[in-house]
Amino acid sequence: MALPENTLSSQPVASPFIGGAALPVRNITDYERGGVAIQDPSKGLNFQTWRARILNDGKAIVLDAQQVRASTVISGANITEVSLAFDQNMRPVIAYVEAGTAKLYWYDSSQNAQVTTTFAGFITPRVSLDDKRPLQQHISDVIFAYLKNGNLYHRRQRDRYGTEYLLASNVSSPGLVKIGMSRNFRLQFLLKSPD
Repeated sequence: MALPENTLSSQPVASPFIGGAALPVRNITDYERGGVAIQDPSKGLNFQTWRARILNDGKAIVLDAQQVRASTVISGANITEVSLAFDQNMRPVIAYVEAGTAKLYWYDSSQNAQVTTTFAGFITPRVSLDDKRPLQQHISDVIFAYLKNGNLYHRRQRDRYGTEYLLASNVSSPGLVKIGMSRNFRLQFLLKSPD
């Protein structure tokens, strides 16, 4: 797992992001490396760059890729933030904010379906598969990170996002920009400047 003992490094080891996290993101657009098609990991999880966008004045989240036509995945109202990841089976995991409330769209194996879970009080929810390398598949997780009450937390796919882990207390930042793998193969969290 990329978060040993569910903690951050005692000393930051900053490095440039790789994959989709290396691309510039905004609250309304996010990028992630993924497979050839939704639910098709046959060519690996680093086959092409996927994009999630908020369109139609905050009423839709649309996914597309270099070889995949755009399709609406989530419909709603007043959607203001989006963050994209894929699980090991190329199912989308999307953290987003709708009408000021954080939501997570994910595949729940207990229901054999994509579900949406609502989380009150979460700020800047972001997601990333912590390690896409094939040799790490058995220990990788989609990480769902966010700020709440001034603290940085994360939840993991293997817990069905039901357990909250504290990463850092009293974070002097208004929120996360993105999370993802860095060039030194560590999961990295980029926080907004407190200014």
